[in-house]
Amino acid sequence: MVIKDIKIIDILQDGRGVGRTDTKIAFIEKAIFGETCHIKVNNEKKNFYEAEKIKTSKKSPYYRKPPCPYYNECGGCSIMDINYETQIDLKKNLIKNAIEKLANIRIDKIELEKSPEFFYRNKIRLKVDRKGRLAYNKKYSNDLVLIKDCLLARDIIRDNLEEIEKLTMDISQKYPESISEISIRTNNKEIMLNLTINNEKANSYIKKNYINSNFHINLITDNSLVNISGKDYLLYKIDKNKFKISLNDFYQVNDFMVDKLYKIAKSNLDKDKKILDLFCGSATSSIAINKDHIIGVEINKNAIKDANENAKLNELNDYKFIAKNANFINQKFIKENNVEAVVLDPPRAGLSKEIIKTISKTNIEKVVYISCNPQTLARDINRFQNNGYKMKNIRAVDMFPQTMHVESVVLMTRVAHTK
Repeated sequence: MVIKDIKIIDILQDGRGVGRTDTKIAFIEKAIFGETCHIKVNNEKKNFYEAEKIKTSKKSPYYRKPPCPYYNECGGCSIMDINYETQIDLKKNLIKNAIEKLANIRIDKIELEKSPEFFYRNKIRLKVDRKGRLAYNKKYSNDLVLIKDCLLARDIIRDNLEEIEKLTMDISQKYPESISEISIRTNNKEIMLNLTINNEKANSYIKKNYINSNFHINLITDNSLVNISGKDYLLYKIDKNKFKISLNDFYQVNDFMVDKLYKIAKSNLDKDKKILDLFCGSATSSIAINKDHIIGVEINKNAIKDANENAKLNELNDYKFIAKNANFINQKFIKENNVEAVVLDPPRAGLSKEIIKTISKTNIEKVVYISCNPQTLARDINRFQNNGYKMKNIRAVDMFPQTMHVESVVLMTRVAHTK
């Protein structure tokens, strides 16, 4: 079924356009925000259509020619074809609409910190084809689009992509399809390569030929994690703090905005209060936000090992890092450790109901919630509201230009104690 002249009024987080037909909302692949287009319906659901654009009938006033030659195929970016000011407006609306719909809070204005548009990512993850060539997945597909550059990556990564591809192609020539994925990480001085290996027979070849590589090289297999060349970590700096980040540790990808993100979070906390940092990772957020007086909980044991090293690197005096699931905390734990505020930076799935209930049964007055997903953030704000808290303020940071992803920082304050 073809439907003509549908105005694209919004963009989903996955980059699909949103349009209204006479009967239903349509989610439209390849559509540009602000344009009017003809669409082909590929799948009809109860309340919406899944569709694709087949023709533009009226161009978007926000359109710009994407500067990346791979944009129309590559799934790495979703809104590079609209100007940056419009990207910011879309992200503000994304947050505001989620919170209004799921938390029943109306936000008239939201402050969103802008980022440099390009060359900001200190980490990219690429697919590797059977010949060793570097690629991203295509839009809405697991097929590959081969690339020679990525405009989101830091210049040091871009300058070394050709050399990195020579390495993966050399290995793949000896052992075809032995590498499925490569993660490239940099602190803007050094580069770390993490290769996901499907054929462990390739390990000895890589070790023999690349033990003296200019890159730090780690091999990830089903059974092991092997450091081949250099180190299995990089050192980063946020403000005056230093951080050891190992290959699987979480670290914010936008070098230009990470300090701003944590300063916003810090501004919501009183000085010298003891914080509980759930999902603390290697303690980058804990230390950057509070400097000292930290209890961190993180399920990844290797990240907790790095958290303890980072505490020593930054000369902390009052800290404890625990390798447990975040659901491990209870009222007794919070009371015994004299926790005065909570910092949360969960995965995209957000928080469990149990964590919110546990926090709400204590005397904790402030909860600072850092989120990369407006939908689960709004859901969790609503759950906090139902347990005696209110949203005091919210600010956003554009950590991911050219995509619909956005980071938010919310302060929840207690208004009533739950029984």
